[in-house]
Amino acid sequence: EKETEIKLQKDYTIEYHLEKANPNIKETFFKLREMILSLDSEIKELPKKVYIAYKLTTNIVDIVLQKNAIKTFLNVPSGKLNDPFGISKDLTKPNVRGHWGNGDYEVLVNNKEELSKLFELIKQSHNYNK
Repeated sequence: EKETEIKLQKDYTIEYHLEKANPNIKETFFKLREMILSLDSEIKELPKKVYIAYKLTTNIVDIVLQKNAIKTFLNVPSGKLNDPFGISKDLTKPNVRGHWGNGDYEVLVNNKEELSKLFELIKQSHNYNK
């Protein structure tokens, strides 16, 4: 009986999340991952069932890999993110929407060119949560 219990504790990996992604998204993800991990040596990468978490004591950003996009959730409360690019979606407005991951903001990127803007917002989440 014990063995079946242990098997239920599935370990998720980066590879597991990359299975869905097309080559462009994989490449974009690896670049983004490098950027996030370069922010702070304390940041931990934790692949979960539905997203990959990047966290200090709390999550900074959660990433959901899709076939043609990378969906990120920034752990910043509504009203606290300064988004000069207008790329984030406040998930509390007009009505609270349920979502995977933490935080009130979602940003979708489709290619490496969009990463610099996203990274500016991730840096804010990092500063907010450290």
